[in-house]
Amino acid sequence: MNLRGLQLFRNIVLTGSLSEAADRLNLSASAASRMLGQLESQLSLTLFSRDRRNLELTEEGALFYQQITNTLDGIEEIPTIARDIRGRARNWLSIVTAAPLAAGLIVPAIGRLSRSGLDFQCTVHTESRFEIESKVAARGYNLGFISLPVENEIIPLDIMPLLRSRLCVLMPDGHALAGQEEIAVPDLARYPLVSLGAGQRWRQRLDELTGEAGLRPLVAFETGSTIVTVEMVRHGLGLTLIDPVTFPRAARAGLAMRPLAGEHWITYASIHARGPRAELSEQVLDALSADIETQRGEDPSLADLLYLI
Repeated sequence: MNLRGLQLFRNIVLTGSLSEAADRLNLSASAASRMLGQLESQLSLTLFSRDRRNLELTEEGALFYQQITNTLDGIEEIPTIARDIRGRARNWLSIVTAAPLAAGLIVPAIGRLSRSGLDFQCTVHTESRFEIESKVAARGYNLGFISLPVENEIIPLDIMPLLRSRLCVLMPDGHALAGQEEIAVPDLARYPLVSLGAGQRWRQRLDELTGEAGLRPLVAFETGSTIVTVEMVRHGLGLTLIDPVTFPRAARAGLAMRPLAGEHWITYASIHARGPRAELSEQVLDALSADIETQRGEDPSLADLLYLI
């Protein structure tokens, strides 16, 4: 089917004139007449009545126009759609991570980038750990953020360690342990704890720490959300493990965070699909690094708890 013939047909309907329709398509009147005849032959339809000076739609022509007008509208939008996609590829980024990292790392970084005046769009998704790794590898997202190690080393990913964050204990201000500079694991095990459920990453860390010390933690309350554990601590339900990355500044009022004694650190990384990266990825990573340095400068207590690699 000749697309130019269909466009000619449409323009004849809109203008009521073969010559004006031909002018719109940069055709001569004779070439337009031949093209219209070819279209009718291909369709086995008589689209216009030719017994008068101006072409008029036949009943077949009117029904045909009604059926194809939306299709032709869509076809004419193709150049605009392609232009929008090209622009979106340059100015749009999709990020996936866990909810605590989205709040503590990603939103401050894209906020910083937006305030810089950069014209861009960004979507931030939260997924399970397996989905983050597998969908980034499949280019379902441009950029992902996780804590190391990766869960599925078979999945091909480019992994870039970004920062290290010291493992800490979160408690209400005024708690008996808040006066200590560091919290020993045996001290942690003496108090009720709130934690994520069995099998989740933060719960695994708690079980590993206490297990290595030969202790069994007293988990009084469980939840599926790191953000909810913070609120449980705020309401005096227990202590929890946390780190500065997953403890946003806006949530810190009324709470104290003290590092665990010993060298207990979490490494965070960006992950990318193998091959070319979205242009905005590097700018987001630069903004993230700048925000971390700003936090360290504004809050001296973070200087020994959080640093870029």
